[in-house]
Amino acid sequence: MSQILHLDGHGWVCKPYLGMDWQRRKAHEPENGDPNGWIPATVPGSVQHDLWQARQIPNPYFERNSLLIEWVPQRTWVYRKCFTVDESARGQRARLTFEGIDYEAEIFLNGISLGHHRGMFTPAQFNVEDELRYGAENVLAVVIEPAPPEQPQIGRTSLVRTHKTRMNYWWDFCPRIVHLGIWDQVTLEFTGPVRIEDLWVRPQLDEALSHASVTVQTVLDATHATDISLEVIVRHEGQVVAVTQVKQYVTRGRTTIVSTLDLPEPELWWPNGMGDQPLYEAEAVVWDTTAMPGAASATRRVRFGIRQIKFVPNDTPDATARSYTLVVNGRKAFIKGWNWVPMNVLYGVEQPGKLAHLLTLAQRAHVNLLRVWGGGLIERESFYDLCDRLGLLVWQEFIQSSSGIDNRPPEDEAYIATIVGEAEVIIPRRRNHPSLALWCGGNELMDDAYRPLDERHPVLGALHEVVARLDP
Repeated sequence: MSQILHLDGHGWVCKPYLGMDWQRRKAHEPENGDPNGWIPATVPGSVQHDLWQARQIPNPYFERNSLLIEWVPQRTWVYRKCFTVDESARGQRARLTFEGIDYEAEIFLNGISLGHHRGMFTPAQFNVEDELRYGAENVLAVVIEPAPPEQPQIGRTSLVRTHKTRMNYWWDFCPRIVHLGIWDQVTLEFTGPVRIEDLWVRPQLDEALSHASVTVQTVLDATHATDISLEVIVRHEGQVVAVTQVKQYVTRGRTTIVSTLDLPEPELWWPNGMGDQPLYEAEAVVWDTTAMPGAASATRRVRFGIRQIKFVPNDTPDATARSYTLVVNGRKAFIKGWNWVPMNVLYGVEQPGKLAHLLTLAQRAHVNLLRVWGGGLIERESFYDLCDRLGLLVWQEFIQSSSGIDNRPPEDEAYIATIVGEAEVIIPRRRNHPSLALWCGGNELMDDAYRPLDERHPVLGALHEVVARLDP
């Protein structure tokens, strides 16, 4: 059975370095040849916030203090954490996952380089069963490189080279505080030889909306060829409402198994103001019936809602725009939407109370859709979970935005590969949320005549293909 060790929270420390001085001082090694000058760090978090809490910098939110901390993203930052793993975990598969590192880093475990990662919206994942010390202390080190240069609000979109939050490089509502840090969860997952890599739940309603066919796509990863048993269970309010089981021979590596479950008279998920937001849970459990016949090798759970969303052309279309109406479960939805930007310039700092307060305010104001602005974030999982429960549809933009001088994304193959590669990871990690209504290419992307760009632009065309393939 899957076991997860959470490595986020407190217990981290961090320290700045210039150039490769961290390597010369062995700041990434277990013995740590540079023991002085470290400050407490919180993960998820922000380097700037940790410095402020340690009284190393002034309050970054006060007056013009942001001008006094522009040195921070010009340094290399080394994070360290010590932890132990029980001897009983020996022999299991172990995967270390950083859900979000901002922006580029090399990761070390017990002085051994696990690899390099670039991109704040895609996870850094490593198999670490061979590097772990069982029944003893382990030292995890993350070396975050200086922040990449990027375009502020008044610049050229055509010169953008990263898929990184741009508002922090200076925007009309945001001072220049270029963010760095481990900004999302860190986990160490232990499983048997067959692991569940992905679980995609796709409910389809019949025309009468009285019956749901739930397709569950489970992606397995096996260390060896073996016989497996996969059970998929659907629950509602804690009660089992559907079960299916598959027994199959799988080869080493990845195998995709598709299961179908029938749900008569399902409870439908509705946007705020149109009905309730009932949520179901799908659980996949896999057994390696050859190597581990009596114990589950891995398990995975996701919450989902049963709803139907369509974009229907308007009866009186506008010749100057794509004119459509959002139809949910057969009923037209009058959209009452707000724009959502990151609620904190130091967005790595978790503020669950503030997040719940703001989203609840939106619900109480009869909002039914939040447009997540393309200069900000692909939000953390907690944002979409709350939107699911509150009935707030999400219009999620990829992190591309206009810039004032020109508003066209780059068209070269390297940039397209970066955006597409990230989209192929981001979409599967969010697509089970019933609140997620649509993906958008970015914010205010236009040609030089200020006409909105569409799929004819190479980047938007590539994103259109990825969304159609991974979240149709």
